[in-house]
Parts: sequence; structure tokens; C-alpha cells
Amino acid sequence: MAQTLQLDVLVTMLACLTTTQTNVSDPMLPPDNVTSGNCPLASISNLNTKIQSLSEELASARQQMGSLQEQLVDLLRRAVPVAPLDKSFSTRILDVKPQIVEEPVVPDAAVSAAAAGLGEPTNAPGTPKNCLKQQHGIVRIRLADNTEPFFVFCDQNTRGGGWTVVANRKDGSEDFNRKWADYKIGFGPLTTEFFIGLEKLHKITNSEDNELLVVLENRKQEQRYALYDHFSIGSETEQYYLNVLGTYQGDASDALRQHSGKKFTTQDRDNDESSANCAVAQSSAFWYSNVCTLSNPFGLYQPLLDRDVDGFKGILWHGFLNGPKGSLKKLRMLVRPRSSSS
Repeated sequence: MAQTLQLDVLVTMLACLTTTQTNVSDPMLPPDNVTSGNCPLASISNLNTKIQSLSEELASARQQMGSLQEQLVDLLRRAVPVAPLDKSFSTRILDVKPQIVEEPVVPDAAVSAAAAGLGEPTNAPGTPKNCLKQQHGIVRIRLADNTEPFFVFCDQNTRGGGWTVVANRKDGSEDFNRKWADYKIGFGPLTTEFFIGLEKLHKITNSEDNELLVVLENRKQEQRYALYDHFSIGSETEQYYLNVLGTYQGDASDALRQHSGKKFTTQDRDNDESSANCAVAQSSAFWYSNVCTLSNPFGLYQPLLDRDVDGFKGILWHGFLNGPKGSLKKLRMLVRPRSSSS
């Protein structure tokens, strides 16, 4: 008990000293008979403010460390032996004149090709309407003649290729707890974390028959997939509801089935069947039903060094990672025309 009182007096003295000492050249002498009763309240308040500021800086540093740890783990996984340099390499490199290299512009999911100043006129020939037989990476597509083109990320390395990536979770660099307007147009750079946008997804999945592939990875580096042979969503007037979900194939579980026919819900647009707004309760938007704690692909990302996300708020896929704690490390959603797989 005496030690506790001594500690309380010491903290109070420090608070008074840090706020009442006006001349740095004066000796640091404690005021007489300092107690929590006669020390100005502002002293305690200022000390608490400083402690809070230090706590926030510490939390930010831990988050940065977690992100760097994630990158290091991925680099170590992909590491390959480096071939020895040619003996004449050091000589040849001296002959290379320095050049100014401009960094390529990475399109954002929310920006159309025309708006970015990188697109062709809408009537220009030769623009593909999907990712079939295109290069791997960022490609400009146009779904139909006389429609505005936009950029997508094409995946030619997964299950036969031809996929348009519509959502990518991998490092927590993008905030997925967003409002309706953001989910409508999309957000995030196409080379990192992003969502293509509900309006584009509606147009893509209604321009021709599409299938949906969901690729998942947990923190044990175990990978699973879920493939649906039909997939489309409704228009904005229909609240972008999950319209068609065909036959399931895969090893991740048929978790999306529980969301079939449901309208899209965000923190500012409550379209779910629950008495609560599931997007607010789970800190993420999705096609929720009357239960908020099922699959949650747009949930909170969990940095490697942070404690487990709780309350079913992480990136979850029912049957692979059910929650309530934890989060998947990676999740991608991809679509492609059904004709390519037949």
C-alpha cells in the first residue's frame, strides 16, 4: 500500500514538474507538499496527453513493423539463388550512361481509362472486352462498342488464365470499411489491394455469362479455392444484389451460397436482413443475410505482429476460417467468361 502511494506521489510530482517548470536552467526541485489535490489539473491532463501521444506512436511503429515482417516473409518464400555476375559486368556497367526513368502510372480501380488520360477514344478498334488471350497484368478493356473503356488486372497464371481480378486482399494497404459511393466506383491501385467497383462488376457479369473464382490463403500458407460456374450481380437500383451463383466446385467450402440473393450493404446503406447493420457491426461491406457472422471477404486485415482480430471482423470464409478470431492472409475474387472453361 505504501509503495502504491509513493508511486502516485511520484507521478503527480512529474506531472507538476513538466508543466510548472518554466525556466530550463532552474534546478528541477519538486514543489513542497505536492499532492493530487494541490497540483493543477492541467498538469495531470498534459501528462496524460503526452502518454497518449507516445502510445499512438508506439502503435503506429508496431503496425509498420508488422507490414515489413509480412513483406520479408513473402520475399523469403519467393527467394531464388542469384546467379554469379559475369567478370566483365563491372567493366560494362561503367559504360552505361545514366538515364532518367519515369515510373509507370498505375491505374486506380476507381478511375476510367479516359479519366486517367490513358485510354483510347471509345470508338477505337482492337480494345478487348475481357481478359481472354491478353497479357498478364494491367489491360484496358471495353465491354461493348461506344462504351467507355477502363483498366483491369488480368490474371493469366491461375487455373488456365483469362481471369479479371475484381478484388484483392494481401497486405492491409487498403481500407475496405468504406461507404456506398466508394464501393460503387471501386478503390485501390490495381497492382496492390483493390476492389474493382460494383458498377463495373455489374456490367462485366451482365455483358456475358461469367464464372467466379475465389482463391484463399491462411497464415499457415495453406491455399484453398471456391469456383462457381455462374456469377452475376444486379444493378444499383437492385442494390447490386448477388443475382446468380451457379454450381460450386473446390476445397474451400461452398460458403458464398449463404449470401446468394442478398443485397449489398455498406456502413451508410443498410440492405441486409438483420435487425442491425451488418456492415457497421462487422466493420466491412458485403452481401449480408440475416446473420452478420458468416463469410467476410472484405473484413479487417490482420497484420502479422498484431493480436487476432476478434468478433468475426477479420477476412473470413466459412468452412476454411470460421472466426470469431483471426483473419485470412490473402483472398482474391476473379471472374471470366464461361466459354473459356468449356
